[in-house]
Amino acid sequence: MIRKIIPVMALFAATHVVVGQSLQQVDAARDKLQKWVETRQVISKERADWILQKESLENTKELLKTELSELETKLTELDAGVSASDTLRAELTQKKQDFDKATESVRTSVADLEVKVKAMAKLFPANLAQQVDPLIRRMPADPYKPGKLTLGERLPNVVGIVNTAGKFNTTLHHLSETVKKDDGSEMQVDVLYWGMGIAFFVDGGNQYAGYKYPTANGWKQEERSELAPKVRALIDMYQRKNPNIEFIEVPTVIR
Repeated sequence: MIRKIIPVMALFAATHVVVGQSLQQVDAARDKLQKWVETRQVISKERADWILQKESLENTKELLKTELSELETKLTELDAGVSASDTLRAELTQKKQDFDKATESVRTSVADLEVKVKAMAKLFPANLAQQVDPLIRRMPADPYKPGKLTLGERLPNVVGIVNTAGKFNTTLHHLSETVKKDDGSEMQVDVLYWGMGIAFFVDGGNQYAGYKYPTANGWKQEERSELAPKVRALIDMYQRKNPNIEFIEVPTVIR
């Protein structure tokens, strides 16, 4: 009986050993399988993450390419704009320089005209001098140092004086003036100006007459009472008191 039990126990022990070894192998296999599964999961996750990152990088790349293209376009436009601005700035600078030169030339010309007009005004008859006196007063004392007076303020004065003098110089003018005789007395006379070239005068009684003409020191007067009838005839024709047109000889002065 004991002999039968021993083989059975030995078989059980052997079986237990075999089963134990099998269980260990199963556990080992399970562990390996679990690690393999975990590894595959990690790989799958990494691959999925990589795919997402790759797509994100591709999108970012395209976006950056678009932004770079737009930036290059803007830089090109900016360069063109800067070039155009430089060209425009150069043109405006040149125009300003030309304008400054022209202004300086006009300023010098106006000053020269003011000097000439002031000298010419000394030759104006009293009536003409009174007409332009307000304009002369507005002119600078020193034309080449006008102070705050602008060209826009100065030029109209010169033009006004020249125009007024020009009109006076191209027409006849009948005026009443007081002249000083050679004896120092004064007399009221009728004066007929032939522009600013010469003027003839005669008194109301047709007894005192003469002529005057401009000089560098003003108008010079010459008494010629024998001209009284002729001067009166000139004035009468000018005033249309004599309907007949006649040739009347009177003296003149050539300078």
